[in-house]
Amino acid sequence: MGDRNHRHDAIIALSQNEYRDAGDAYTLASYGRLSGLSNRGRELFDSDDAPWAGYALESFFLAAICYRLSDGKPRTRNRVGQGILIASDLRDNILESPVLAAACDEWIGTFRAIAGDDDRAAAAYDRARKGYKNADPDDPVSTTTEPLLQAAESGVRQLTRPNDENVKWDNIHGSAPEQALSHRVQFFRSRVPTAIQSRIEEQTLHAPRGSTEYGNDEFHCPDCGSHDVNYVADTVLCLRCDSPTERR
Repeated sequence: MGDRNHRHDAIIALSQNEYRDAGDAYTLASYGRLSGLSNRGRELFDSDDAPWAGYALESFFLAAICYRLSDGKPRTRNRVGQGILIASDLRDNILESPVLAAACDEWIGTFRAIAGDDDRAAAAYDRARKGYKNADPDDPVSTTTEPLLQAAESGVRQLTRPNDENVKWDNIHGSAPEQALSHRVQFFRSRVPTAIQSRIEEQTLHAPRGSTEYGNDEFHCPDCGSHDVNYVADTVLCLRCDSPTERR
């Protein structure tokens, strides 16, 4: 089974509050991406394709959150450890771009935050901020379109749902183009730990936002009554509570 199917399995498991199953599926999605068995054959150790490993890191990130919600602390630590090892390997041995190396430190900070390792998370985010500054890319805004960075945004948006309307590009990167990367690090550093805590308190990780539609009377959520829908993972979920929703 390819990555896309594993990711879909994870999303369906989220809609059923089956967080251990979702964590397993996200883990398999990560392995598929790293090995080149999915993601159009892009492999971790190919320096040209390596930035796409960001989406494997995103899946490890989501898997770790799922295991925290299923009280699987050892498996949370395992996925955090895997994410840190892969990001470190990318930074030290595969990627040639200093700005992408800084993005790896940003990922490491985010994984440390999942584990509640606040001091080491802060240190990693500091390395990322300094790395971005030293790399001094000509166009920081274009840098944010690199898959290694976009994958982190995608994961954080899902983490913050249903309040992801406040996690758009401008929220993450600010209004000053030359400060987009430093603003990004500060945003992740301040928002990721609180978002993780919110998910733990609510015992919920929402499905990612796909194509959405509001007020569609052809659909009616059986749990909360909403007519707002989320088309994702080849299915239709309630945009508000993630319950599977069928056309009336």
